[in-house]
Amino acid sequence: MNRLQLKIVLWLAALAAFVIATGEIGGLALPTRVGLSALAVVALSFVLRRLSLEPLERIRQVADALAAGSDAPRLRLDRGDERDAAARAMNRLAERLGEQIRDAGREAQRLEAVLAELVEGVLVLDLEGRITLANPGFRELFGVWGPVEGRTVIEVLRLPEVDDLLTSARDAAAALVRDVEVRGRGQADRILLAHAAGFPSKGPRVGVLAVFHDVTQVRRVDRVRRDFIANASHELRTPLTAIQGFAETLASTSPLDPEETATYLGVIQRNARRMTTLIDDLMELSRIESDAAPAALDFGPVDVCRVARTQLADLAPRLERAKLEAECLSDSAPPAWTDRHALERILENLLTNAIRYTDAGGRITVEVVPRADRLEVTVADTGIGIPKDVQDRIFERFYRVDAARSRAVGSTGLGLSIVKHLLQSIRGEIRVESEPGQGSRFIVSLPRASGDPEVPAG
Repeated sequence: MNRLQLKIVLWLAALAAFVIATGEIGGLALPTRVGLSALAVVALSFVLRRLSLEPLERIRQVADALAAGSDAPRLRLDRGDERDAAARAMNRLAERLGEQIRDAGREAQRLEAVLAELVEGVLVLDLEGRITLANPGFRELFGVWGPVEGRTVIEVLRLPEVDDLLTSARDAAAALVRDVEVRGRGQADRILLAHAAGFPSKGPRVGVLAVFHDVTQVRRVDRVRRDFIANASHELRTPLTAIQGFAETLASTSPLDPEETATYLGVIQRNARRMTTLIDDLMELSRIESDAAPAALDFGPVDVCRVARTQLADLAPRLERAKLEAECLSDSAPPAWTDRHALERILENLLTNAIRYTDAGGRITVEVVPRADRLEVTVADTGIGIPKDVQDRIFERFYRVDAARSRAVGSTGLGLSIVKHLLQSIRGEIRVESEPGQGSRFIVSLPRASGDPEVPAG
């Protein structure tokens, strides 16, 4: 009992004695004196109870505040008894817990900042399969923008394969890894690599953690690499087989007459040239795609019309053999800001492509038209045309609309791919307009040279 409580008890005891003494002096009856004394005792008990419970109530308030994770008020140390020690212990506990709560809050903020910056999607589920956390990367990858917390994966994504993966991961001994295809959702189709596992890894599971990586480009590169190896092997094997077969025939057969020998040697020479052309195109494509390629470019003002007429003149023998007409429809145009050698290769490949796929009696034209700060160079033909559903693929390596005709005319299937990569290196663009049987138009866009359009150009 502290000093204040002791004083109150003494005051109340004195009050009871005073009541009894006053009753005797005043001639109060005994029952009245007893009643007054009882009231004094009740008052004393009430006050003592309040004084005893008040510290406990404050301790309860501090404990409730700590349990709620908020800063707890400190207990006063003015009792002068053992409750001061309890108050000090409670204050120390409150201080330590408060610091831990603040540390946890700072860690949560750091974690939230990290999750917000991750391009990977992070998803956390509870054991009932309901989402408890989804970072912005997850929303971006799956095209989900509304509230997701508290909902199931199947409700949010409507992708059974993702739901099956996360359900299996909850009880799996090790993390599960799987590719997931995401189609539609207002964005391009993509392939996501999903890692999912129950957590914690040891002890009873409390939820599932999943991380999603966008591997669309990686998978596309893998597919292109596999296709390239398969196509290159096939393209090399075909002429090699022909060369080997005719060489073995020449070696194992009794002397042939000069006409047969010339025929066999002609086949060997054509296939050898085909291999040489293919290897040259592969090497050029590799050089263009290498990081060092842009450094070898020499940018400057270039007269596109002059380059086009030069290419048409160089291809005149082939045009004559194919019985085709060709001309440049533009006499002059502002110069382009580009690399002359790259432009020559682009026009050479486009014109060669037009010659290969235009039947005898057809026509090929080149036109140069200024467009704002660009030049449009159009190579048009009256050839076989290209179906719309494959026009996006014609710039892929080894892709051919008509494979049989391409091989017959000596196409390696790399010309348009070389054009595309050369244009990327000189900040150019290309598109195609075509209908089957109606010919094709390849439109190349190039930067214009700044300054006086009459400046001499190469």
